[in-house]
Parts: sequence; C-alpha cells; structure tokens
Amino acid sequence: MHTIRVGDTVAAPGEKKRGTLQVPGNHDPDYNPKIIIVNGAKAGKTLVITGGVHGTEFASIEAVTRFANMLDPTEMSGSVIAIPVANVPQFRERTQFVCPVDGLNLNDSFPGKKDGSFTERLAYALFDVICLGEAYIDCHGGDINEDILGFVVAADSGNPALNNASLELAQCYNTGFIHYFPAEPGLSISAQKLLGIPSIMPEAGTPFPVTEESVLFHVEGLMNVLRYLEIIEGEVVRYQSFVSPERIKLYSSHDGVWESYVELNQRVEKDEPVGAVKNPFGDVLEVVKAPERGIIGMKRCYYSVKNGEMLVVLSTF
Repeated sequence: MHTIRVGDTVAAPGEKKRGTLQVPGNHDPDYNPKIIIVNGAKAGKTLVITGGVHGTEFASIEAVTRFANMLDPTEMSGSVIAIPVANVPQFRERTQFVCPVDGLNLNDSFPGKKDGSFTERLAYALFDVICLGEAYIDCHGGDINEDILGFVVAADSGNPALNNASLELAQCYNTGFIHYFPAEPGLSISAQKLLGIPSIMPEAGTPFPVTEESVLFHVEGLMNVLRYLEIIEGEVVRYQSFVSPERIKLYSSHDGVWESYVELNQRVEKDEPVGAVKNPFGDVLEVVKAPERGIIGMKRCYYSVKNGEMLVVLSTF
C-alpha cells in the first residue's frame, strides 16, 4: 500500500480524492483537466483511465465520471486514476476531433512535448499520469458526425506478451469484434510501446443523444476489467470476440443527402449496398457498396454530406 500523488492531488490508501491535473505552460487555467484518484485500502494494480481525449465523444465522459463515482476505495485492492474530460477546450467548444486552441488532434499528439503547443503539453501531462499504471484504458466513442454501437481497439506494440495482455483487457468488454491498432507515437495507446503498459481504446456512442446503452458499454467493461485485474472482487466475464483484420472507410463521391441502408453491427456481404447519396430532388447519385464482407462498425450521423466525407466504416472478417 502506498500514497498516490499526482501534482497537488494526494490520496492515501483507502481514500478517494479529486483534484486538477496541471498542464505545463501558459494557458487558461480552466483548461487543466480534473482528476480522480481512488486509492484502494489494500495493495494491488493501478488502472489509469481517460475519457474525452476527443472532447465531443460524450458517452465516454459520462461513463468515466459515473464509473469513478461508483468506486469505494475501502473495498479495493489496487487503485484507479481517472481523468473524465481530458480535452477541456474541445469539450467546451464542441469542435470535431481537434482542440480549438491550436487545431491539433490530441489523439495524434502523444507522448507530447513539455514546451510545445497546448495540445502537445496536454499530451505530455497525460502521459505523466498514464505511466503510473499497470494498465491503461482510453475511452472513446463517435465524434460529432459518428455513431458507434461498441467495439474495442487493442494496441499492437510488436511485443507478443503485451499484445496478448491488451487483447485480454479488450475481451472484458461485451463486443462482437476487436481491432488491433499499431501502438505508434501519436495515439494514446502508444503507451503500450513507449511505456510497456497494456493499452486499449473502447469505442461506443454518439454525441447526440448520449444513450444509456453506450454509457453502460463503457461502465460495465471497466468494472469487468477491475475484476480481471483483481482490484475488486467478483467473477470475470470473458467475451469471445473475433479480431477484425481490417477497417475500411467508405467515402462519398458527391455533395448531397446520405441515406443509410444498414444498421450498426449489421453483417454485410461483398458488393451489398450499404446506402446511397442523393441530390436535393431525391435522385440517386451513387449507391455505396461494401468492398468486402464485414460488420458495420461506424455510421455517419449527418443527413447532409459533402464530397469526400466519411459515410460508413466496415470491419472485415
């Protein structure tokens, strides 16, 4: 058992403390994200969790907030360090993917720079927290124009043991499929390669509205991970999800109106129509077809579409 300190926030064994993570450099102090340390009464592993790395992926934020509030440190063997809203400026301004302060994507900026722009400094500060964990979960979801029912990304760092550890974390989530993403600098899950910490990114939800189903996907998965890491007691549920070998993004070739023919997590065959782009008169400009067999992992939310914008993401099998 040991005291956990993150900046000015200090939690002794058996304590839950709230505080603020100080990002280095000069900026609006309200941009510093809030942090929650739940330090178990007994010794064990430490899990670090972030939400809102993309600040408009609201289901992840609600889930991390709710999850942290559910924890009782007196019943824990180990600890949780949670940052519910990592990217405060993006959360406030509701910009898609990028921070409005400097136009950078936080999930393309890790491990960050201490003397860089705001987003780079934020990534640097977050990485200083992530390194305290034996496992790391970065909760995501659909951004402004996206809807996701639920899947998990496991980090591929080139180390078979670490890859297997991240896959086992991912299998704690009730999802039909999992993707491996390279744990290269830029992504938050580069922590697996740079720090040697098993890392995953669960994805679920759309910003409007935030559904209970999406929030529970995250919360129940996180609780199952705590049981798997033996931070809390209880039976671990292992989901036999397959690993999808490829994600294929389908884009519009026209300006117009998007009509989807498919639902999230629906299985489609090669060359099966998944939707159409129409002109304002309702005439079909193009029918979009699946290039391979797969599952609809992500759908466009917006009715209107521009040439070159994403429509559907297909996870192959």
